[in-house]
Amino acid sequence: MRFRRFPWTALAALTAIVLPLSAESADLADKRLLIELNKVEPAGADCRTTWVLNNATGMDLARLKLDLVAFDADGVVARRVGPELGPIKHEHTRVKLFDLKSIECGNVGRMLMNGVLACEIDGAEAVAPELCADSLETASRTDVPFTQ
Repeated sequence: MRFRRFPWTALAALTAIVLPLSAESADLADKRLLIELNKVEPAGADCRTTWVLNNATGMDLARLKLDLVAFDADGVVARRVGPELGPIKHEHTRVKLFDLKSIECGNVGRMLMNGVLACEIDGAEAVAPELCADSLETASRTDVPFTQ
């Protein structure tokens, strides 16, 4: 009986490529990146939001772009934004600011992390956004709840 080597060789090569990537992705999903809404304050006609990020994933994130939604006090979508919050090195904390344009802070009822738009681990290709989303935790130190 004669076996063809090519399919097995191709399978071995594919496994050698995919396993390290899936191990890296699994490592990311097992660790945590805390994103905290730390402060909301008026900035002219806008509402300035201050965010604290604590990267305990064990990996440097070259890029992290979130899909955030602000709801008004009645639960109606007031604004959708896609802030770039990276880069952030592992075991580091970063503070980021961005303004919700033309919204008074008193009218922001809650913030929702609707998803991850882009995620890249330093030195690697882009990671599937859902893998980064699985590693995120949300918190708020304000009267405005921040949830997933």
